[in-house]
Amino acid sequence: MRKRYRKPQAKDGELLVKYGKEYGDEDLYYCYPDNECGMKRDSRMLMLAFERTIIFQEDVRTLRQELEARGYDITTLKFSIMKNIKASDQPK
Repeated sequence: MRKRYRKPQAKDGELLVKYGKEYGDEDLYYCYPDNECGMKRDSRMLMLAFERTIIFQEDVRTLRQELEARGYDITTLKFSIMKNIKASDQPK
């Protein structure tokens, strides 16, 4: 049975990296909430961490490629981190 993927969406204050599907394309998606200022830039930082080429034992690969080469199933990848809520931002 084939797994069903949906377009991942981040919650308020969350940066999310998850395997999903949009417009027929299955891939890793880097998600952030639209209503949060500055989180798009933070999401790009995560994308660079996973997709920028680096040297692993004299092979030039991305972190994503290195994980796949070591036998990890990239379709199960999920990374999520929530933004700290400052005391002034909390409802009273």
